[in-house]
Amino acid sequence: MAIDLQPWLDGIDASMVFHPANAFVISCGTVTLDLSRGKVLLIWNRNLQIFQLPKGRRNIDEPMLNAALRETYEETGVRATPLKLNIATRATPPTVDEGADGAAQKSPQITEGHLSTEFVGTCLYPDPQSDTKALKAVFFFVATADSTATGDNGTQEAYEKLEASWVPIAEVDQKLRFASEVAVVTKAVADIRKSGYTINSA
Repeated sequence: MAIDLQPWLDGIDASMVFHPANAFVISCGTVTLDLSRGKVLLIWNRNLQIFQLPKGRRNIDEPMLNAALRETYEETGVRATPLKLNIATRATPPTVDEGADGAAQKSPQITEGHLSTEFVGTCLYPDPQSDTKALKAVFFFVATADSTATGDNGTQEAYEKLEASWVPIAEVDQKLRFASEVAVVTKAVADIRKSGYTINSA
């Protein structure tokens, strides 16, 4: 007996939302850690008087990881290095093994067991800085840096009033203003440990 797919397709149609490019902001940032000292790189936003993760808008045609590292450098003066992790992701694996019968296998819905620099998570919210209605998606990547190294000066835009701050991991939930950014750091730390890296205590 044929299965009626129309209710299922109607449900997809009802839940699908179109956002034109000028109403959707792609922002990229990092959770940058000093693994040997157990610290996370935050920014103190003097304009808003809050701690945040470093992030900013992607440039046209710029890969998201590049944007995340660039924005981190511009906002903090710190040159971060992406960290390859075993991240559970919806991205498809580089290759899919054949089945026992030699037939090609469908890619898994969730890929694990591959070291990669895929984004660790994203935060979605209406863009509070936009003059017109826009949805903002911030993609976060995991990186490392030396918290004792002196950052470069003069990397920020003229209007930015940001200060780089290395904070012990245990204090992140008390420092960050936004709960979703705390969740991003928590996920990054869990993935780092799952991937076999050691994080020392601050």
